[in-house]
Amino acid sequence: MPDVFYPKTEQDVSDFIFDNYNKSNPIEIVGHGSKKIGRLIQSSQTLSLSSMSGILEYFPEELYIKVLPGTSLSEIETTLKQKNQFFGFEPNDLGYLYDGKSNSGSIGGVVSCNLSGPGRFKNGALRDHVLGFKSVNGSGGKVKSGGTVVKNVTGYDLSKIISGAYGTLCAITEINLKVSPLPEFEETFLVNDIDYIKAIEIFRIALDSSLEISGACFFPAANASFLTLNDVKKDTSVLGLRIQGPKTSVIERMQSLNKMFKDKATSMLDTYQTSIFWREIKNFEGYANSKEFVCKISLPITNMVNFLKFFEKTNFKYFLDWGGNIAWCSLENQSDLDKMKIFCLKHDGYLTVLKANDNFRKSEEFLTNSDSNIKILSKKLKESFDPKGILNPNKMYAGI
Repeated sequence: MPDVFYPKTEQDVSDFIFDNYNKSNPIEIVGHGSKKIGRLIQSSQTLSLSSMSGILEYFPEELYIKVLPGTSLSEIETTLKQKNQFFGFEPNDLGYLYDGKSNSGSIGGVVSCNLSGPGRFKNGALRDHVLGFKSVNGSGGKVKSGGTVVKNVTGYDLSKIISGAYGTLCAITEINLKVSPLPEFEETFLVNDIDYIKAIEIFRIALDSSLEISGACFFPAANASFLTLNDVKKDTSVLGLRIQGPKTSVIERMQSLNKMFKDKATSMLDTYQTSIFWREIKNFEGYANSKEFVCKISLPITNMVNFLKFFEKTNFKYFLDWGGNIAWCSLENQSDLDKMKIFCLKHDGYLTVLKANDNFRKSEEFLTNSDSNIKILSKKLKESFDPKGILNPNKMYAGI
């Protein structure tokens, strides 16, 4: 078992990494250990940031919060809710995916994995909400970027780089995040009995309108059982469009959707039902306790139909989110995953494995992309931040 170090301050982190840099010891960086994404790491040292916890600053009127990396996401979201605020990117709680119950982990892990839920396509991804951060690089040097407001960000916006780097570039020691007012009211418009071609058409019409859709998903009939609400049909396909805002405005926009799609089989979810519906999607609750591989696939607009045809042909269980830009797919075995990887390479998809067994994580890559330049760029960034490659080595790719 590796030795585990629990720092209290940024200086503790710097001293620990500097010492291991001089010894060329690989280090695994962890928070609460709730996110089992990426390749397994072989290391003799573990840096646990779980002890660096707490909210340092929170100014609701300024719409930002400053936190330490080990602070639990649930604690932050509870604090924000007390002031009628939230994270607009709606971070996923992956606890359901791995353990069948809620375990949202630390905010540092959320940032490192760039976790963004249904609100991403309207409000932006997590990386768009990071205003600034402090960290320690692979040689023990302290790195600071940004501030507490967008206008303070000058030069290279490093927040875009560290978000989704899986701890391979630096150990985050402080994070400033943008927050948003909670929507006053929300409802969901449902369309049933349509195929994926009709779903894409409805997405296009609704998202190109002035109705400000804040969530857009599609479940084919074969995967509608993912949803548990009694008010949602399970024997047919389900397309959902969420509208949020002042109550009067939401009601008017829902009426507009009814007029747009009056020739379709439609229904509506009220505010309470809407909350449950999108929470289940955000947290993959329909995949709770599943032993299957689960992956995220970014769908290129030009090849979206080809991907959906492939899903239907292979009977892969999937659903669409982010207005059709993302497919979440559940695969029974590694053979199916390999087929999905090959298809992504041929058709410009970007695949991330969110859940896999340890045998897979020991030797296989969990990121698949047809653009070889991405891996080259990742390697150069790694060398710049972590010259000896000691931070979460091989986490993203072999050698990176």
